[in-house]
Amino acid sequence: MRTLALLAAVAITQACGSSDSDAGAASGGSAGNTPDASLGGAGGGGSGSGGLAGASPDASSGGSSGGGGSSATGGSAGTAGSGGTSSGGAGGAASGGASSGGSGSGGSGSYVKGSLSGCWTDPSCPRVFAVAHGGAWALTGPPYDSNAALAAAYSLDADGVKIDVRVTKDNVPVISHSSPIEFYESLDCGGKTIEDMTAADVIKCHRFPSTTETFQRLDDVLGYLKGKMVVELTVKLAKDFARTISEIHAQGAEDFAFIELSTSELQNQIPTLPGSSTVYYVVNVASNLSEVDTLLGTIKNPRAILYEFDPPVDVSTLTPQKLHPAGVRSFTYTNAAAPSQAELQALFQKGYDVVSSQNTPACVAARKAVNQSRGVSPP
Repeated sequence: MRTLALLAAVAITQACGSSDSDAGAASGGSAGNTPDASLGGAGGGGSGSGGLAGASPDASSGGSSGGGGSSATGGSAGTAGSGGTSSGGAGGAASGGASSGGSGSGGSGSYVKGSLSGCWTDPSCPRVFAVAHGGAWALTGPPYDSNAALAAAYSLDADGVKIDVRVTKDNVPVISHSSPIEFYESLDCGGKTIEDMTAADVIKCHRFPSTTETFQRLDDVLGYLKGKMVVELTVKLAKDFARTISEIHAQGAEDFAFIELSTSELQNQIPTLPGSSTVYYVVNVASNLSEVDTLLGTIKNPRAILYEFDPPVDVSTLTPQKLHPAGVRSFTYTNAAAPSQAELQALFQKGYDVVSSQNTPACVAARKAVNQSRGVSPP
């Protein structure tokens, strides 16, 4: 089994050419490879029934805490606390205050964990962010994109997660990187094509090497993440943008979900889709810096709040002088198998506001170090 896992790591790493065809070998793993199923539930005062537990997430999962209570460590306040805003809204925490990592100081934009409103959409806020690519997964622990990997990322205090979206033949968005499914992703469903399967078939597929973690529906995952972390949705086929946008609206995820796309897709396809004007986007510029001028000078879409660049690109001048004045933050994803805290911290120091990595503990540690140096609290 370990040999197969190592072969899988090589295969996944080779699939990792960009943020659209990714999933490198994770390292560092999570703090505890089997996160407590109650991570999906709430903290003090909330309901503990809203989370992702084991292989089959509860379809009714809400993920956020109940009236008045703040969610678990690092989470935002509950959706129904009197006097506060909902977990998907901007502004301050619900009555009772946010837990550690909830609201914070250090800039004009308020920070509510699990909300894009405030610091994520206000570049004057000096806070930087750590995104767990595929969740906090590990070869011998939670599989990539799995419920356990998402819960582990939350327990490690990641600001967000990146997951992959495909749509089944019965028009249900599900979480899957590859189609056909690779055997290193699922032994029982390897070789099957997501687009030829029903959602009921997909969620029976086990994620290798786990015998309990299965593929998930997007609606269930969004229900869990609400009020906990923001989520980058990498929609693998452009034809599925419309269905993904409709699911974001159906789940009330407009304030914590954002879609990854290209400059041409933002310019030509997105404006034609219903509901696209109230969804956020990260635009993958890669190393083509001329696209920044197209985005800012021609397209001018205010919902494109993040521009993604390849890690070698130094944006230390571009970010403060061009992006921030336009209301845009800089984002990068490193597909390195085991980046150190120092390496990830160097990316923040090159001008990046958001760093996505497969080594969640190191990425969170780097984020905390940078935020502490800037006087941002909580870091």
